[in-house]
Amino acid sequence: DEMTQDQGRIGLAVADVSDKGVPAALFMMSSRTLLKGAAIGHESPGDVLREVNDLLLESNEGTMFVTVLYAVYDPATRRFTYANGGHNRPLIIHADGTSTLLPLTGGIALGVAPDLDYEQNSVTLSPGDSVILYTDGVTEAMNGDEDQFGLDPLIEFFGANPPRDPEKATM
Repeated sequence: DEMTQDQGRIGLAVADVSDKGVPAALFMMSSRTLLKGAAIGHESPGDVLREVNDLLLESNEGTMFVTVLYAVYDPATRRFTYANGGHNRPLIIHADGTSTLLPLTGGIALGVAPDLDYEQNSVTLSPGDSVILYTDGVTEAMNGDEDQFGLDPLIEFFGANPPRDPEKATM
């Protein structure tokens, strides 16, 4: 999801709910709504995840959880500030095709335990850098031989095909 913030900043989120089916879809819808609401009231990605976690726990009778990476990007400063609730680490593809996995910030999935703090980190992106947000649905996809796709092929793909146009940056 992309959420326009004040002062030209952009909120970005990628999430993955445990379980499948209608209950999981409803839990994702609830998580998404809570995230968008919390993003309006907080500038800090860590504070957003903390609030969403606490709100999810109030009505989480099905013991589901959601992994979430929430970030705020400021185009004026090129700062990418993020907090991670148990989700895959974002990947930066640099203009020259090299890549960097963003450092872990700690934090477990949302909806698991109350009163959690979510640390955040910031990086300054260089011109031509692209941030790749993905779920384990990509890295854990299986081929016909039951081999997982993995992270290395994802890195290799985007290293060889650095996204220049976000509209075309899909696999």
